[in-house]
Amino acid sequence: MFNLAIKTLAIFFLQGQATALVAPAADVSTGKANFLKYKSALPSDFNVVASGGWNNVYKLNSDPKATLMSLVTSNESTENSEVDALVSMLFSRSKGYSADLVNGEWKLLYNRSGKKSPKLQKLVKNTLEKKSVPDSTFDTKAMTFEGTVLTPRGNGALRSTVKYDPVGAGYTLEAGSKKIVIRRIMCDIIGASFKYSKLPKLPLPIRAKGGSLDFLYMDEDIRITKGNKGGLFIHARPDYIKALA
Repeated sequence: MFNLAIKTLAIFFLQGQATALVAPAADVSTGKANFLKYKSALPSDFNVVASGGWNNVYKLNSDPKATLMSLVTSNESTENSEVDALVSMLFSRSKGYSADLVNGEWKLLYNRSGKKSPKLQKLVKNTLEKKSVPDSTFDTKAMTFEGTVLTPRGNGALRSTVKYDPVGAGYTLEAGSKKIVIRRIMCDIIGASFKYSKLPKLPLPIRAKGGSLDFLYMDEDIRITKGNKGGLFIHARPDYIKALA
């Protein structure tokens, strides 16, 4: 059991809901205007062809956040290319790390281990039904966050405490103003514990340094991050998730 717990935490560190929203009606003209406004801030690996061509890019740019959340809350399978395109568009809005916005509790909605994974793991249904879901809580005064990784059946929880530090590496420039946008935090695990079902919590002697997490997009409702091994994570505020019900 300890080996499984340690392996699970290592993967989590290195890699970094039932009601469906209706996708907004695509406005191509608005989307094209948004694309032209923010295109200089798109990620360097943005691929128009993989995103479905120019017309689809314009449609998705009409309201990328609402469209992404529609995918998150749907019961249908989601293609990586759709999510990647929308995340890239939100990335171009230049809303990276912010101490004011990140503080407090977040619940995990989506998790993809890497680009080779067939699809994202949807956790919205579990969240809305108040089942156990992974979470993370940031304390900006202490410069730490606590994260929970669950066993496959959800009856075991591996909890870690991570010390983080925002750094200049990986910064981007805001479209138009060219202001610096901080993206990356360096992460060191400074404590961990494992709890299985009703058994007592067990401290684990796990420490790790050198991980990182890039903030691709964050506002008052959602947070999209990417781990240094390619893991993609979409979190949301508990109150925002309740509003989906």
